[in-house]
Amino acid sequence: MPCNGCKSGNQRSFKSEMTIAFREPENVNQPPLYICQDIFVCLDCGHIELALPAEKLEQLKQKPLKSFSHRRSTQEPSSNP
Repeated sequence: MPCNGCKSGNQRSFKSEMTIAFREPENVNQPPLYICQDIFVCLDCGHIELALPAEKLEQLKQKPLKSFSHRRSTQEPSSNP
């Protein structure tokens, strides 16, 4: 399957360990979600793909986050420090 970022076929699978942390001040008491999952990395452009296991996805859905916004992942980084 070609890379969704650059359409290259130069991808490789890696084992990964990651933590999803809820950084908003309102959610500071939420424990992080730890995930061990294979990721696919394009070795040409660096695009990464992964699919969360159903159990971890359910845990994310059930987190009672107070101000979580789906826009965060699509917002451009601020140029102001």
